[in-house]
Amino acid sequence: MTHRNPESPSNRITIAFDASFLALPASGIGTYVRNLSAALIARQDALGLEMRLVEPKPGRIFQPGHKVHRFLWDAVGATPAMLRQVGKPDVLHLPQMSAPIWSPSPMVVTIHDVIPLVLDDYRASRAMRTYLSLMVRTSKRARYVIAPSEAARADIARIVGIDAERIVAIPEAADPALVPDPTGQARQIVAQRWGVTGPYLFNIGGFDRRKNLPLTIEAFAAALPQLPDDAKLVIGGAPHSGNEMIFPPLAPVIRQFGLDDRVVLTGRVSDEDRMALYQAATGYITASSYEGFGLTPLEAMACGVPAIVANRTSLPEVVGDAGLIVEPSVDDLASAMVSLLTESELHSDLARRSLERASQFTWDAAAERTAAVYHRASRT
Repeated sequence: MTHRNPESPSNRITIAFDASFLALPASGIGTYVRNLSAALIARQDALGLEMRLVEPKPGRIFQPGHKVHRFLWDAVGATPAMLRQVGKPDVLHLPQMSAPIWSPSPMVVTIHDVIPLVLDDYRASRAMRTYLSLMVRTSKRARYVIAPSEAARADIARIVGIDAERIVAIPEAADPALVPDPTGQARQIVAQRWGVTGPYLFNIGGFDRRKNLPLTIEAFAAALPQLPDDAKLVIGGAPHSGNEMIFPPLAPVIRQFGLDDRVVLTGRVSDEDRMALYQAATGYITASSYEGFGLTPLEAMACGVPAIVANRTSLPEVVGDAGLIVEPSVDDLASAMVSLLTESELHSDLARRSLERASQFTWDAAAERTAAVYHRASRT
């Protein structure tokens, strides 16, 4: 039985959803757009919505992935594309901290974090500073802002200067395909692809400086004497660019601690391999100093894999009591690694809690709460 959202009026409202990220390689915002839009479309009748995806028409100016495209689309392109493809909807939803200079429809903007506004590395160029300044101004015009966590909500209110009453925290969720693997097939894939047959800690959160991967490697080196002889640290993915200010190289750190045979860098991985790496892991670890929403530990937890996370920003909010939340220091991270990989009862308890915790985050719930924001925005 379907239940109409109590926030919904009897008449459906039309939502123009900026789907420009669907044309780009997989990313955090792309994952959000793909999963949320799919959940909204699947339940649009029950939620009192008519969802319309708005995407750029490829051409000389709008070329997905090009920096000029991103700026032009965010500043001016979304509105004419919306009017051409949808008309004048009841609400325009922009899925990142961007909004067109002008829109005839009330806007809802999702701001995932304020990282570019608080970390200098992300706004080093004049072009990026100009872009961010404009996007901050236009985002403030939104009727409502969606944040993925209470931590992000507080930062957006404080740093961007948006009234907290206009910011709604709506948690994200793991991909429904991420589940435990009782067959052992994931372990076979990991063994075949990377030669990892023993216990391992996994990370695929990105190579940005704020992710603290050099610190994680140093902590693993400190923990190694107390870990099983075949324990490894597996780091998935690859840096987005060769900018070493933002993406510090890991090879020198690995060599410094003599870990060439204990730290595995997978490089870019397919969705299938990514899932296997999660499912076969003994634990997940992120010492990140800033996350608007801790999606990667949640994805691990959905596979029944306990997480070690830094006690920073949204990470404790996501993990709750289902993981080990520690200070991002060598000693505390190393101690957590040893506990998770050597204490079987602790690991079993956290694995059970991880599944329970992850089940509380769903895209259907996010869609329902987002629909409620749409309805409020259309009436305000």
